[in-house]
Amino acid sequence: MQTEKVQFTRERETLLATLYGRALDSKNPRPILGDDAAAAAVERIDYDFSKMRINERSALGVALRAKLLDRWTAEFLDSHPNATVLHLACGLDTRAQRLNPGPGVRWFDVDYPDVIELRGKLFPERDNYTTLGTSVTADDWLEQLPNDRPTLVVAEGLTMYLTEPEGMRLLSRVAEHFPSGQLIFDMYSRGAIRMQKLVPAVRNSGFDTALGSR
Repeated sequence: MQTEKVQFTRERETLLATLYGRALDSKNPRPILGDDAAAAAVERIDYDFSKMRINERSALGVALRAKLLDRWTAEFLDSHPNATVLHLACGLDTRAQRLNPGPGVRWFDVDYPDVIELRGKLFPERDNYTTLGTSVTADDWLEQLPNDRPTLVVAEGLTMYLTEPEGMRLLSRVAEHFPSGQLIFDMYSRGAIRMQKLVPAVRNSGFDTALGSR
């Protein structure tokens, strides 16, 4: 089996923590998410996941969050079988694989170019599925996307990495570009963001935990 060497910046390595959390959940006799694609991806990545100190308890939190957003996504697609899905800062998430949407759904995953490059090595191509290698706060990518269908915008694990001006500008741009749809995301209070420094995977990344509270 061919393995892939990961050479991310320390901050971007946090996406490996959520991947590993979903992989751990998949090995549970009674998994919450059952993300076998995440487990397969972990097997192919040449990286010391043990240094993240992800245990079953933290994996539970990762799986529960993903499960809730999966449910909301599935509900939207049940009501809009010909929708567009836009996943902001997708990381190594496998939501498209888990939900396996119907042929009428158009799906876009967006993240930094090196993340998208790794995705291309780990996950097989899908019909009506497109990746874009760019920062979600960049200026020139959103206008490339079609806006002729109801659109679900997903932002999981993103908001705490944005300053308030960045977050508000991104939300405004998304709302202006897509005439109809929904936005689903998780968010943290200022105190919860500061508490992230106690999470080993976040602390080891060097992420400025005050960033998202500004």
